[in-house]
Amino acid sequence: MLNGKGDKGSKSKRKEEIVKPEPSPKNLPELVFVVQFRDPTEPESARFAGRTEHVMSGQNSAFETPQELVDFFERVMNQLKPRSQEDVRQ
Repeated sequence: MLNGKGDKGSKSKRKEEIVKPEPSPKNLPELVFVVQFRDPTEPESARFAGRTEHVMSGQNSAFETPQELVDFFERVMNQLKPRSQEDVRQ
């Protein structure tokens, strides 16, 4: 609250500023992954470890190294490649 006025105007202004991107090959929902890292303070926890999931397919994998994470991304992306390329052409 500034000068006795609420900030209701700024909330509505923020809503107006939110822009939803147009669908494009760069932001296909097929390319959305969630990555969750393990707490690095856990005893015997690998420094770069956690779990990842491909949102649309539900495929998931644990990882202990950056390469395992990248391998999962590549595996899922290669399975989707033909379908994603067809969507881009349409």
